[in-house]
Amino acid sequence: MTHTLPPSAPPRAARRLRTLAVLTTVTALAVTILTPTAAAAPDPAIPVVDGKTAPFSDYASAIRERVFIPVDGVDQDLDGVTDVTAIDIIRPAETADTLRVPAIIDPSPYYTTVGRGNEAQRLQDLDGDGVTDLFPLFYDNYFVPRGYAVIHAQMNGTGFSTGCPMHGGAGDIQSMKVVIDWLNGRVAGYDGDGVAVTADWHTGKSAMIGKSYDGTLANGVAATGVEGLTTIVPIDAISDWYRYSRTNGIRHNTNYPSSLANTVTNPDRRALCAPTRTTLSEIDGDETGDYNAFWDERDYTRTVDAVTASVFAVHGLNDDNVRMSQFADYWQALAEHDVPRKVWLPRLGHIDPFDFRRDVWVDTLHRWYDYWLHGIENGIMSEPQSTVEFGPAEYVDEASWPAPSTEYVDLSLSGTASGTPGSLAFRPVDGASTLQIVGGSNSPSETSLANNPEATQSNRLVLLSEPLAQDLRISGTPVVQLDASLSQEQSNLSALLIDYSTATRTPRSPGDGIQTLTERTCWGAETPYDSACYLETARRSSESAYWRVSRGVLDSSNRESFAEGAATVVTPGAEYDFDWKMEPYDHVFRAGSRIGVVLSTNLSGFTAGSPGATVTLDAVTSSISLPVVGGTRAAFASGAFGVPIETVRPQTTLVSPTTAGPLRTLEIQVDATDDIGLDAVVANIYQSGKLVKSTQTAGNGATSVSHTATVALPDGTYQIRYNARDAAGNLSLTRETTVTLDATAPTVTVKSGDSFTKGADGTYSLVSFKLHDAGMIDRLTLNGVEKDLTNSVWSDLNYVKPGTFGGEFGENTLVVHDVAGNTQTVVFVLTEPAWSAATVYGAGDTVWYSGSTWLATWYAKGQPPGQLYGPWQEIRQTTDGTAVWTPTRIFVSGDVVEHDGVRYTAKWWTRNQVPGDPNGPWARQG
Repeated sequence: MTHTLPPSAPPRAARRLRTLAVLTTVTALAVTILTPTAAAAPDPAIPVVDGKTAPFSDYASAIRERVFIPVDGVDQDLDGVTDVTAIDIIRPAETADTLRVPAIIDPSPYYTTVGRGNEAQRLQDLDGDGVTDLFPLFYDNYFVPRGYAVIHAQMNGTGFSTGCPMHGGAGDIQSMKVVIDWLNGRVAGYDGDGVAVTADWHTGKSAMIGKSYDGTLANGVAATGVEGLTTIVPIDAISDWYRYSRTNGIRHNTNYPSSLANTVTNPDRRALCAPTRTTLSEIDGDETGDYNAFWDERDYTRTVDAVTASVFAVHGLNDDNVRMSQFADYWQALAEHDVPRKVWLPRLGHIDPFDFRRDVWVDTLHRWYDYWLHGIENGIMSEPQSTVEFGPAEYVDEASWPAPSTEYVDLSLSGTASGTPGSLAFRPVDGASTLQIVGGSNSPSETSLANNPEATQSNRLVLLSEPLAQDLRISGTPVVQLDASLSQEQSNLSALLIDYSTATRTPRSPGDGIQTLTERTCWGAETPYDSACYLETARRSSESAYWRVSRGVLDSSNRESFAEGAATVVTPGAEYDFDWKMEPYDHVFRAGSRIGVVLSTNLSGFTAGSPGATVTLDAVTSSISLPVVGGTRAAFASGAFGVPIETVRPQTTLVSPTTAGPLRTLEIQVDATDDIGLDAVVANIYQSGKLVKSTQTAGNGATSVSHTATVALPDGTYQIRYNARDAAGNLSLTRETTVTLDATAPTVTVKSGDSFTKGADGTYSLVSFKLHDAGMIDRLTLNGVEKDLTNSVWSDLNYVKPGTFGGEFGENTLVVHDVAGNTQTVVFVLTEPAWSAATVYGAGDTVWYSGSTWLATWYAKGQPPGQLYGPWQEIRQTTDGTAVWTPTRIFVSGDVVEHDGVRYTAKWWTRNQVPGDPNGPWARQG
């Protein structure tokens, strides 16, 4: 295939591009391919004020240009020439010099047909100079002056691009992906004269944004993993085209892909694209409604693991066009792959946030782009991930979606008689074992099925809860789980989830919940041809007796698979499992309302299955699973569904005490958990079978409770019996543990007998202790030196003197610990043995005499310490260990002493020479 420009380009330019294209088959095209480096912060020329990029560039002077990018390998109009993507660019004038900016891309098939935005704006050259003057939407008016380029990329076969639309297929996505490739220098692009153009003004970072088809293209491009697409902002966008046109095997329409392709194709190209549309109708699988290769190519969730762009999604909870399932499954897949993300869920239909929360939207989008494209740390990723609207302008921010603490709750679908209201409750009611739905010859409307829920109506089965005593919220995807048989080989099955309460609400129609006003507000700069002022809107409201929360349908033949060729009819009269997802939603059922499930066969809005089927429902085992915020506990607390069928006992764990003791104090902690909520956690204390103390903590419906109690009791052995009771009356196993309490400290006595103890009244040269505790001695420490004992009632510490078992001269501290942790402390003094006239002493022996320690210099017997030149030296020292001068002590050269508060150093051997004589043996320090 060869490259060519679209017919809108001057013929001369087209001829020139064909020549260049042919040359590329022979030699490399002389185009410099640039790979910009993504900036971590905005260019210094772009001012940042209050954490946001501020206007600095003149919008009227902005560079406006159109670039054509060949889409290699794609020829969807089958003319033998490579399709070309046209993009209209508006960027700050300063980018002609050194300024580098990121790009905001709106990929769309609507620019020259349906138009963009609430006012259906189209790309237009209003002054006839060949340059686009009107860029749809506010993006260019607001962001270009703040240092962004805005690009309107026209999908294959639309706008000024060549080719033909293929319903979001691989070629359509490639036609938008090449915009990112061109911006990052990986493919070539040309101006209208065929001259190669590079995006040397680009930072390497880009965003894609758009509502509906536009956001769908953003999803598709992100799923390719293309490098340089930093973030996408899909608004009410499709992630899987099969589920847009079908629901669980049932078509919503006929030949829709070709119909939509015709709508977005310029009228002058529709004849050219007719063969492509014929092909679409041939391969879209309308005959079965099943999932085939055509739809597999258009399922962007298949390659969500390739997504590297962050995602800021907006999706209307009430969008019956691009339904919530397009968002919810994609969102879950993004979460599973840790894609950075944020979401707004307004209570509206197919509406751009610019048209329902304009000021907050512009500010939030601005900060999102500043963070992801300019690298400005503005805290937006630290804000709550999810914003859900619960009433007009009543927005709640949460950490995630579905809401935190959401759990599925199974509710039984049962009743007493077919055609009359049945029960939606935890347990099936006593009544009929089966219930029947008799399908009619047509597809009844949603209104006719939901109205007057307590009236008899054979073509439906209404299951109603009791009125709610308090609000109950669901957040996520309800799941229908029917056990049923059919009277014929095939039937459609349908389900509605209804809030039966009269209230003023924002309706789904008309206008998807809004109406356009005449007042305009302005967002950005403008020119005479491109206004920045847009019509404001207001919420519609109306009173209704009920609200359809969710709906879902299933082709019975697709009960096991939607894949082409896998559908199988049922055997009439045989029971099967029919399980299917309904549309995701987030809704608060207010106190006083009733929750209803309406089951039927064919439903208006979906292609009908075989008419007239009778569905026989197992009224004992059939159920619906609702994603309830707070789970079974919240559902039970709402009072709408009776007592949970669950008979699972609460679970308890004894956290404290961890041993049987003995313990000084009794610290009890019992942790309990229960799925539906706890009523109480109890721990009772018994002695010899008699209750002596009862403790408990109320559960108040919490699913986890920690019961703690500190109990003072006399020493002895006790039994702790503990359990928990849940809100449904289920009782946990009662468990028991035995503990011994001991709050009495050990006793310590000094042993008598000269062989054990020498000294008295707390001063000893040798001392021994007898230790006793009824709860057993554990260990002791002597001056911080620990000794582990053998956990016995009696123990000993013998022959303590300085230098043994941690004993030291002077004051000593003995701490004795029992097993329970009680302690006894004894303080005593250790001295040398007293001098004895009958004892023979050798050099180095020490004695205690007249309140001092004496050191034997040589052999001594019968010579009392104190003689100036006798065998004994008086040993004294300061608190820091420095020797104190005494007349009997011998000092040698270098010894340091203290005398009368002054320190001296010995110059030679000396004894009985008082420091202070300058001519003596002592040198004063300092």
